[in-house]
Amino acid sequence: MNYHVFPTYEALSTHAADFILAYVRNHPQATICVASGETPLLTFQKIVANTQPGDFDQVTFVALDEWVGIAPDNAGSCRSYIDAPLIKPLGISPDRVSFFDGLAPDLEAECQRVNDFIANKGGLDIIMVGIGLNGHLGLNEPGSSFESYAHVSELEEVTASVGQKYFQSETRLTQGITVGLKHFLEAKTAIVLANGPRKKDIIKRVLEEPISESLPATALKLHSNGHLWVDAAADAS
Repeated sequence: MNYHVFPTYEALSTHAADFILAYVRNHPQATICVASGETPLLTFQKIVANTQPGDFDQVTFVALDEWVGIAPDNAGSCRSYIDAPLIKPLGISPDRVSFFDGLAPDLEAECQRVNDFIANKGGLDIIMVGIGLNGHLGLNEPGSSFESYAHVSELEEVTASVGQKYFQSETRLTQGITVGLKHFLEAKTAIVLANGPRKKDIIKRVLEEPISESLPATALKLHSNGHLWVDAAADAS
């Protein structure tokens, strides 16, 4: 696992954006899985600002996760936090992006659909995610199997509580649907981003604790090309 500390959130975001842009210019048919939330927003903005014509003409995107029971057009949906700042500005056509449907009547079938979408693309080139206060990656909560592909998860209270910040009014969040840790481990490059002092404690745990499914982010230590990039405020080294 490569651990690197950047002086500021902006420097972290610039590096992540530059990494993505350089990769797609060398691998124009890349498949990239990205997270929603606040951490990657500046990275998305910098990708959009610095993209050149043709950079993303053949790139495929996979959204990391979604809240079960939340409509895609809800401003607090995970889709909204990827679609508006990244997918639409880049002009990605619908056939080259996969979002989870949190309202799917058959959630297991929805998981299989996303599994098949990723498999048909030959797997993920890059997966770029944030990290939860409980160490989750995506909505792979503590206890999630490292052998799992897309699945439905029961949300811990801390995840449901923190998730409220994305909604204008209190919203019941009990389950998530997410790309699995097996996808994370099989991606050619895995990147975990963290910023701000609230993430310092969990970064310390990831650095110091043994690999365990009880701390999903420790899966990064198993990855042959895994990167943990943080800003100075989140540094726990």
